[in-house]
Amino acid sequence: MQNKQQSMTREEVREIDCHVGRRLRLRRITMDYSQTYLADQVGLSFQQFQKYEKGANRISASKLHDFARLLDVPVSFFFDEMPDEMKAASLADTPSIDADENPFEDQQIRAFVEAYQGLPGTGLRRAIFQAVKAVARQNQPG
Repeated sequence: MQNKQQSMTREEVREIDCHVGRRLRLRRITMDYSQTYLADQVGLSFQQFQKYEKGANRISASKLHDFARLLDVPVSFFFDEMPDEMKAASLADTPSIDADENPFEDQQIRAFVEAYQGLPGTGLRRAIFQAVKAVARQNQPG
């Protein structure tokens, strides 16, 4: 087993920052939040938030945690679907992700999200989102 660490090139780092920014943008749009709203919630300027989404600036761990909380996803969401060539080499085996862990592998869920995104008006989408969350909370054990 090799224990030698390799430094990533600036381009490799930038690709990861861009991927995280694209995932942030994807979730923000899915949740129907504006850039201004999320920037305000975490104490950023609109311009800084735009730089995060474009990958021009790296998101700190604490800000990534804030975004995950606001967007109701685990921090790992921002690294999901990262191309293999971007993934850092690891000595440990990477566990496989099944449909329970990656719900977008389920065709029905993808169809639901596409239909949801096709709804007119942000108010309607937000109301439906809140209703689905409320029903899910009511049906959780405990």
